[in-house]
Amino acid sequence: MNWRQLGKLVVMIGLVQALYWFVVDKPLFRADPGEAPPMAEISEIEVARLRSPSLAEAHRATYKPVDMPWFYCCDSAVFAVRGNFHVDSIPPNGLGVISDLQVDNYVLAVNGTVLVARGRMTARNPSFHGQIKHLTRIPAGLLKPGTNSFMYLTVRDGFPYTDIYPPRIADYDALNRHSAQRLFVVGDFYRISGILLGLLGLLSTIMIFRSDDWRFAAWLSALCAAFVAYMAYTTWLNPPLDGWGRMLAFYAIYLFIPTALLCFIDSWTRHPLRLLQQGILATYLVVIAIIAWHIYRVPMPEGFDRPAMLWVWCLMGSAVLVIGRLLWHFATFEEDRLIESALLTVMAVALVIDALSNWFPEWGVREGNLLNASAFLLLAMTAAFLARNFRLFQSQGAINALLQAKVAQREAELVEAAQREQSLIRQQAFDEERRRIMRDLHDGLGSQLMSIMLSARVGIAEPAAVAEGLQSVIDEMRLMVDSMDSVGESLSSALATFKARVQPRIEATGIAFDWQENPSITGIDGFGPRDVLQIFRVLQEAVTNALKHAQCSRIAVQAVREGDALVFRVEDDGKGIATTGQAGRGLGNMRLRAASVQGEVAMGPGGNGKGTRITLTLPLRMTEPAD
Repeated sequence: MNWRQLGKLVVMIGLVQALYWFVVDKPLFRADPGEAPPMAEISEIEVARLRSPSLAEAHRATYKPVDMPWFYCCDSAVFAVRGNFHVDSIPPNGLGVISDLQVDNYVLAVNGTVLVARGRMTARNPSFHGQIKHLTRIPAGLLKPGTNSFMYLTVRDGFPYTDIYPPRIADYDALNRHSAQRLFVVGDFYRISGILLGLLGLLSTIMIFRSDDWRFAAWLSALCAAFVAYMAYTTWLNPPLDGWGRMLAFYAIYLFIPTALLCFIDSWTRHPLRLLQQGILATYLVVIAIIAWHIYRVPMPEGFDRPAMLWVWCLMGSAVLVIGRLLWHFATFEEDRLIESALLTVMAVALVIDALSNWFPEWGVREGNLLNASAFLLLAMTAAFLARNFRLFQSQGAINALLQAKVAQREAELVEAAQREQSLIRQQAFDEERRRIMRDLHDGLGSQLMSIMLSARVGIAEPAAVAEGLQSVIDEMRLMVDSMDSVGESLSSALATFKARVQPRIEATGIAFDWQENPSITGIDGFGPRDVLQIFRVLQEAVTNALKHAQCSRIAVQAVREGDALVFRVEDDGKGIATTGQAGRGLGNMRLRAASVQGEVAMGPGGNGKGTRITLTLPLRMTEPAD
């Protein structure tokens, strides 16, 4: 066994674990929020079981006094919980309340006025808005000095336990400052992580078809999909599922995360153990079948308690297998990916902590570590992707250049002097192309992703804006890859690639698409990847403007040769596009990009005076490369 290599791994694991748990996790997820503001005194808590969750029935119900926290077992139930809280003076901005309830949904009323009523509040098949914590403001106008009353209506469907903790009521501004970070973590942070992991999953899916190590890419994509699915589970509060179905969805999604993680690591080692992945998947399916049988066939609370215990065992067992698989690999094979491996162990430790927090709840260990660490997974997988699949970002021309260099070395004995000069020229071109790719990635994709991340971090990102930004990043990435794939091919072949990209997008909106390519351009070449990229960008911008602004029913793209010029036209039959505002900026961008390849862009009405026509004119023989 390679004990030296194993020792290096152990040291690296210790360093990376310390870095994550003390530099990332502690300040972000376990930061001390400071001293809590003075809470209003809660008193005279009473509970009544209801047949339906309505205030009218709650007012007629018979209540019994209880102590807080109050727990109920062992069936689905609807309750009314009422009590009083005392305030000496009313803050100008009112009070804030954070409800700590383990229920599916609830209604909150203060002094007889309903403040919280989200989603569907029914005894059977309610929505699950009660499972997200919120800070609710109680307006000063609803309060009075002295004793005030509150009432909760709670509902459970499927889940056999109802847990009621006393609400935290304090000055709204002070409570908002005290709880803002924690509420961000359980809300917006998961949404941001889901977007980032979804983007990584998309890249991984592309890798499946463009990488030799397809199994690695497939399991990375599956792992990202599992994380995104769980984050969607926590934020999709009105799914087409009842309480039993949502319980099964929780176990199926959550347990697939360690399953995919273990299979991913086994593929990542390049030496997968025989039948390990098949055995893991079979075990996962058996466990989910057992859980489903208990949920739907075994009376509660055993129908929930047994799957919960099985879930905890599976989490712990998966964590042990993940760590063991990594240690075995490094003890038996030479490996230089120590940092990536150590980063993956963060996921295993998070699994262990989550399992312990559910196995020994009296320890007070905070759960949710697996979700928190999933964003850290993005760093590990990105490092693996860049280190071992950088060729995905290389053009076909760059690969051809490397092959030509090898052939040139074999011919060096015949044309030694000329070969040295040609080799130098090729190397300079390769370096320039590499710098251009890096510049495009940094200034283009990198700046767009950074803008989206900063907007999300400060809480001003709109979902539609984020989706549009990510679509723009994906479009730009596809244009770069397609332009690089065009090296060594004719312009007609490059245009065929562009057509294959843009046609499904246009037709998916219900707009007719007409592609006209004159046979006279079939033999045209001499356009390098940088030139093709700028042509693609102009055409993409023209098509995007038509889709966004033209309100058209038809988009036509024409490519023809007119004298010593190559002409592209993008025409629609819509309302026409103004040359000011966003459309004007788009026209300016197109002109700048056309100028970089010695071309010109003109904008005018369509052929029959209706709609808009964008014309890109290029000289057939360009003497200068694109910028």
